[in-house]
Amino acid sequence: MKIHGNKILNFPIGEIDIEQTCDFFIKRSSHDFIIETNSFSIEAALELYCKNESIHKDYLFCLDENKEKFTLFDCYIMPIQIPVKQVKVIWNKCLLGEHFQNIQDVRISSAKYILQADKRCPFHLFIWKSQFDVFDGTVHVSVDWNMANSKAEGVCICLDLENVETISWTEKIVLRMLEIYFLQMGFFPKIEECEISTENKKVCYFIEDFAAYGKTSGKNIRLDYVLEIKDNIDFSIVFEKWWKLREKEVVTFNLFSYLTTESSPVREVPIATYIQCLEGYFRIHHAEKMIKFSESTKNQIKKEITKLLDSADELKLICKENGLEVNDIKESINRMSGRINEYSLNDILRYAINRSPSTRRLFEFEQNTKINDQKYLVDIFVSKSLGHRNWLSHLTRQRSRFTGKEIDLAERKLRLLFRLTLLQDIGCEATEESLDRTVRVVDQWYKSNQLK
Repeated sequence: MKIHGNKILNFPIGEIDIEQTCDFFIKRSSHDFIIETNSFSIEAALELYCKNESIHKDYLFCLDENKEKFTLFDCYIMPIQIPVKQVKVIWNKCLLGEHFQNIQDVRISSAKYILQADKRCPFHLFIWKSQFDVFDGTVHVSVDWNMANSKAEGVCICLDLENVETISWTEKIVLRMLEIYFLQMGFFPKIEECEISTENKKVCYFIEDFAAYGKTSGKNIRLDYVLEIKDNIDFSIVFEKWWKLREKEVVTFNLFSYLTTESSPVREVPIATYIQCLEGYFRIHHAEKMIKFSESTKNQIKKEITKLLDSADELKLICKENGLEVNDIKESINRMSGRINEYSLNDILRYAINRSPSTRRLFEFEQNTKINDQKYLVDIFVSKSLGHRNWLSHLTRQRSRFTGKEIDLAERKLRLLFRLTLLQDIGCEATEESLDRTVRVVDQWYKSNQLK
């Protein structure tokens, strides 16, 4: 979509707004443009330039070349030279068809989103067509292939609302669907177009980047890591489970998904972060299973340890000889024993690997490959995972962690493990055929490399 702008009705000049005739283009791929203007005074421009500041406007009312209304939201205006002949405008959201001072004032009855991954990627082939209701039947969702010029190009998601809602509400619904698609495919599709119908039946178009997901590029699209979902899945149940999970699950998923859309200059860092995300997820959402024994048993053990310390004459002597307080030592031990009943990271990783048939399939080669009489390949993978996480969290040298080409294997295994974990928790199962295919691709690493 491309909008040819012709006029800004409330262009800020100092303390006042003026009507600025100008020539500019609004594009989805670029959220800024430059206009020619003689309205800025040298004094005002110099102050902004020297302070490296800009003028912020909550909204700019604009007209296109056909005098059609559109609004730009959350805008920053800055001169790019002195004396001022050109001004750069950066915008966050665009509503084509209406003038509104606040995007939250726009009330809509329906919305249509066109999703695409890449022109080379048959994205629509991986998304199952469906119709379902959510939120007690107040939102009707339809997912179908988007037809353009008699051929399928991407996916169309239509939302019909029983009650008028804000754009942010429908965007949150679509965002949750994008996240489910991410778990299935390993990359985020992009929203190419959004058409909304306001409460007075006015059809408008809306443009906005979806945070980090808008940065998804072709390099993140790997079709050999795409999972196919079983046909008997009820997507309304999957959606509502994911919606509830995301109300509680914020940091670990956001961090994990962001790492898949950004490239780190230090390749080891994302691996350590994946491990921490996995650990954090299980400690939050499977807390009841991450306990070895009860709190009451733990407190009894701590109490007995305290008694032993109180009666330990040798401990008192050591503290006296080294200028230490016995109570300080007792407090330190008491704090360290606060989590003695919780799963360690080693326990969590092994639990995650063996939790379901799909995760066991992912590590089938490692679990079946014997290194010696007492150790399997999976033991090396877990050991290196522990060392890698500690390398980041403690910032100390670790004897065992992923290095060199091992990083590629660790990244693929851990990313897929996290995706499979979340898919299982929302009742979204991958087909055995697609999982086998994906695991075989990942395990190709072992044909020319060794984990040791």
